[in-house]
Amino acid sequence: VMVTNVTSLLKTVKAVEDEHTRGTRALESTIEAIGQEIRAMSTPDPQRTSVTPEDLVRCTKSITTATAKAVAAGNSCKQDDIIAAANMGRKAISDMLSISKSAAYQCAETKELRERTLHAGHDVALNYRELLQAILQIASKSGDVKHTLPQISRKIATSVTELVAVAELLKGKDWVDPDDPTVVAENELLGAAASIDAAAKKLASLRPRRSIQ
Repeated sequence: VMVTNVTSLLKTVKAVEDEHTRGTRALESTIEAIGQEIRAMSTPDPQRTSVTPEDLVRCTKSITTATAKAVAAGNSCKQDDIIAAANMGRKAISDMLSISKSAAYQCAETKELRERTLHAGHDVALNYRELLQAILQIASKSGDVKHTLPQISRKIATSVTELVAVAELLKGKDWVDPDDPTVVAENELLGAAASIDAAAKKLASLRPRRSIQ
Protein backbone atom coordinates (compact mmCIF):
# COMPACT_ATOMS: atom_id res chain seq x y z
CA VAL A 1 0.00 0.00 0.00
CA MET A 2 2.86 2.35 0.91
CA VAL A 3 4.58 1.71 -2.44
CA THR A 4 1.35 2.38 -4.32
CA ASN A 5 0.85 5.66 -2.47
CA VAL A 6 4.44 6.77 -3.11
CA THR A 7 4.14 5.88 -6.82
CA SER A 8 0.88 7.78 -7.04
CA LEU A 9 2.44 10.78 -5.28
CA LEU A 10 5.45 10.76 -7.62
CA LYS A 11 3.15 10.65 -10.64
CA THR A 12 1.18 13.60 -9.26
CA VAL A 13 4.38 15.57 -8.63
CA LYS A 14 5.62 14.81 -12.17
CA ALA A 15 2.27 15.85 -13.66
CA VAL A 16 2.44 19.15 -11.77
CA GLU A 17 6.05 19.68 -12.88
CA ASP A 18 5.11 18.92 -16.50
CA GLU A 19 2.24 21.39 -16.31
CA HIS A 20 4.57 24.11 -15.03
CA THR A 21 7.23 23.45 -17.66
CA ARG A 22 4.99 23.29 -20.76
CA GLY A 23 5.51 26.99 -21.46
CA THR A 24 9.23 26.76 -20.81
CA ARG A 25 9.61 23.90 -23.27
CA ALA A 26 7.57 25.74 -25.91
CA LEU A 27 9.77 28.83 -25.49
CA GLU A 28 12.99 26.84 -25.67
CA SER A 29 11.79 25.10 -28.83
CA THR A 30 10.78 28.40 -30.47
CA ILE A 31 14.02 30.16 -29.50
CA GLU A 32 16.02 27.29 -31.02
CA ALA A 33 13.89 27.27 -34.21
CA ILE A 34 14.24 31.03 -34.68
CA GLY A 35 18.01 30.72 -34.16
CA GLN A 36 18.22 28.12 -36.94
CA GLU A 37 16.16 30.27 -39.31
CA ILE A 38 18.32 33.32 -38.58
CA ARG A 39 21.41 31.30 -39.51
CA ALA A 40 19.68 30.12 -42.70
CA MET A 41 19.28 33.78 -43.76
CA SER A 42 23.01 33.93 -44.50
CA THR A 43 22.87 31.13 -47.08
CA PRO A 44 22.81 32.55 -50.63
CA ASP A 45 20.10 30.29 -52.04
CA PRO A 46 17.25 32.45 -53.40
CA GLN A 47 13.72 31.55 -52.30
CA ARG A 48 11.36 30.22 -54.94
CA THR A 49 8.20 31.71 -53.46
CA SER A 50 7.12 34.77 -55.42
CA VAL A 51 6.63 37.81 -53.18
CA THR A 52 6.10 41.57 -53.49
CA PRO A 53 7.33 44.42 -51.27
CA GLU A 54 3.73 44.74 -50.06
CA ASP A 55 3.97 41.20 -48.62
CA LEU A 56 6.89 42.41 -46.53
CA VAL A 57 4.80 45.28 -45.14
CA ARG A 58 1.87 42.96 -44.38
CA CYS A 59 3.98 40.47 -42.43
CA THR A 60 5.08 43.19 -39.98
CA LYS A 61 1.53 43.31 -38.60
CA SER A 62 1.92 39.72 -37.38
CA ILE A 63 5.23 40.66 -35.72
CA THR A 64 3.57 43.55 -33.88
CA THR A 65 0.73 41.32 -32.69
CA ALA A 66 3.13 38.55 -31.64
CA THR A 67 5.26 41.06 -29.71
CA ALA A 68 2.25 42.35 -27.76
CA LYS A 69 1.19 38.75 -27.06
CA ALA A 70 4.68 37.84 -25.82
CA VAL A 71 4.91 40.87 -23.49
CA ALA A 72 1.48 40.03 -22.04
CA ALA A 73 2.59 36.41 -21.50
CA GLY A 74 5.76 37.63 -19.78
CA ASN A 75 3.66 39.67 -17.38
CA SER A 76 1.00 37.02 -16.68
CA CYS A 77 3.40 34.02 -16.59
CA LYS A 78 0.44 31.74 -17.36
CA GLN A 79 1.49 28.57 -19.16
CA ASP A 80 -1.25 28.80 -21.80
CA ASP A 81 -0.36 32.44 -22.54
CA ILE A 82 3.32 31.57 -22.89
CA ILE A 83 2.61 28.62 -25.19
CA ALA A 84 0.27 30.70 -27.37
CA ALA A 85 2.86 33.50 -27.57
CA ALA A 86 5.66 31.06 -28.46
CA ASN A 87 3.62 29.45 -31.24
CA MET A 88 2.42 32.77 -32.65
CA GLY A 89 5.93 34.23 -32.56
CA ARG A 90 7.44 31.19 -34.21
CA LYS A 91 5.10 31.44 -37.21
CA ALA A 92 5.32 35.24 -37.48
CA ILE A 93 9.13 35.23 -37.48
CA SER A 94 9.38 32.24 -39.81
CA ASP A 95 7.06 33.89 -42.35
CA MET A 96 8.85 37.24 -42.04
CA LEU A 97 12.31 35.74 -42.61
CA SER A 98 11.10 33.75 -45.61
CA ILE A 99 9.44 36.81 -47.17
CA SER A 100 12.45 39.03 -46.39
CA LYS A 101 14.83 36.62 -48.10
CA SER A 102 12.57 36.21 -51.13
CA ALA A 103 12.07 39.98 -51.42
CA ALA A 104 15.81 40.60 -51.10
CA TYR A 105 16.61 38.33 -54.03
CA GLN A 106 13.56 39.05 -56.20
CA CYS A 107 12.84 42.75 -55.69
CA ALA A 108 16.13 44.48 -54.77
CA GLU A 109 17.60 46.31 -57.74
CA THR A 110 21.05 46.72 -56.13
CA LYS A 111 23.34 44.57 -54.00
CA GLU A 112 23.25 47.23 -51.25
CA LEU A 113 19.46 47.13 -51.06
CA ARG A 114 19.47 43.34 -51.01
CA GLU A 115 21.93 43.32 -48.10
CA ARG A 116 19.88 45.95 -46.26
CA THR A 117 16.70 43.89 -46.71
CA LEU A 118 18.36 40.75 -45.36
CA HIS A 119 19.87 42.73 -42.47
CA ALA A 120 16.49 44.29 -41.59
CA GLY A 121 14.76 40.89 -41.43
CA HIS A 122 17.68 39.47 -39.44
CA ASP A 123 17.43 42.29 -36.86
CA VAL A 124 13.69 41.85 -36.33
CA ALA A 125 14.17 38.13 -35.69
CA LEU A 126 17.16 38.71 -33.40
CA ASN A 127 15.30 41.25 -31.27
CA TYR A 128 12.21 39.04 -31.07
CA ARG A 129 14.33 36.10 -29.96
CA GLU A 130 15.82 38.34 -27.25
CA LEU A 131 12.28 39.06 -26.04
CA LEU A 132 11.48 35.33 -25.83
CA GLN A 133 14.75 34.69 -23.98
CA ALA A 134 13.75 37.31 -21.39
CA ILE A 135 10.33 35.68 -21.00
CA LEU A 136 12.05 32.30 -20.61
CA GLN A 137 14.08 33.72 -17.72
CA ILE A 138 10.88 35.03 -16.11
CA ALA A 139 8.99 31.75 -16.66
CA SER A 140 11.82 29.60 -15.30
CA LYS A 141 12.34 32.02 -12.38
CA SER A 142 16.04 32.30 -13.23
CA GLY A 143 15.89 36.08 -13.17
CA ASP A 144 13.43 38.91 -12.71
CA VAL A 145 13.80 40.73 -16.01
CA LYS A 146 10.23 41.99 -16.47
CA HIS A 147 11.54 45.55 -16.46
CA THR A 148 13.47 44.83 -19.69
CA LEU A 149 10.37 43.82 -21.70
CA PRO A 150 9.33 47.39 -22.71
CA GLN A 151 12.91 48.18 -23.74
CA ILE A 152 13.19 45.05 -25.92
CA SER A 153 9.74 45.79 -27.38
CA ARG A 154 10.96 49.23 -28.46
CA LYS A 155 13.96 47.59 -30.17
CA ILE A 156 11.57 45.33 -32.07
CA ALA A 157 9.44 48.34 -33.05
CA THR A 158 12.53 50.16 -34.36
CA SER A 159 13.65 47.15 -36.42
CA VAL A 160 10.11 46.67 -37.80
CA THR A 161 10.10 50.35 -38.85
CA GLU A 162 13.36 49.73 -40.75
CA LEU A 163 11.81 46.69 -42.44
CA VAL A 164 8.85 48.78 -43.63
CA ALA A 165 11.27 51.48 -44.89
CA VAL A 166 13.18 48.84 -46.84
CA ALA A 167 9.91 47.54 -48.34
CA GLU A 168 9.15 51.04 -49.60
CA LEU A 169 12.57 51.19 -51.27
CA LEU A 170 12.03 47.77 -52.83
CA LYS A 171 8.91 49.06 -54.55
CA GLY A 172 11.01 51.33 -56.75
CA LYS A 173 9.67 54.07 -59.04
CA ASP A 174 7.62 51.78 -61.27
CA TRP A 175 5.81 49.98 -58.42
CA VAL A 176 2.04 49.76 -58.77
CA ASP A 177 -0.02 48.86 -55.71
CA PRO A 178 -2.43 46.09 -56.83
CA ASP A 179 -4.85 47.13 -54.06
CA ASP A 180 -5.05 50.76 -55.22
CA PRO A 181 -8.74 51.48 -56.12
CA THR A 182 -7.70 53.10 -59.41
CA VAL A 183 -5.63 50.05 -60.36
CA VAL A 184 -8.44 47.68 -59.32
CA ALA A 185 -10.96 49.62 -61.45
CA GLU A 186 -8.55 49.69 -64.39
CA ASN A 187 -7.95 45.94 -64.14
CA GLU A 188 -11.71 45.30 -63.97
CA LEU A 189 -12.24 47.41 -67.09
CA LEU A 190 -9.44 45.57 -68.91
CA GLY A 191 -10.95 42.27 -67.81
CA ALA A 192 -14.39 43.32 -69.03
CA ALA A 193 -12.94 44.50 -72.36
CA ALA A 194 -11.14 41.19 -72.79
CA SER A 195 -14.37 39.28 -72.08
CA ILE A 196 -16.30 41.37 -74.61
CA ASP A 197 -13.56 40.85 -77.20
CA ALA A 198 -13.57 37.10 -76.56
CA ALA A 199 -17.37 36.99 -76.87
CA ALA A 200 -17.26 38.93 -80.15
CA LYS A 201 -14.69 36.51 -81.59
CA LYS A 202 -16.81 33.56 -80.45
CA LEU A 203 -19.89 35.01 -82.18
CA ALA A 204 -17.93 35.67 -85.35
CA SER A 205 -16.73 32.08 -85.45
CA LEU A 206 -20.21 30.59 -85.13
CA ARG A 207 -21.74 29.57 -88.42
CA PRO A 208 -25.35 30.65 -88.98
CA ARG A 209 -27.84 27.78 -89.00
CA ARG A 210 -29.27 26.69 -92.33
CA SER A 211 -32.81 27.88 -92.76
CA ILE A 212 -35.29 25.00 -93.03
CA GLN A 213 -37.13 24.95 -96.36
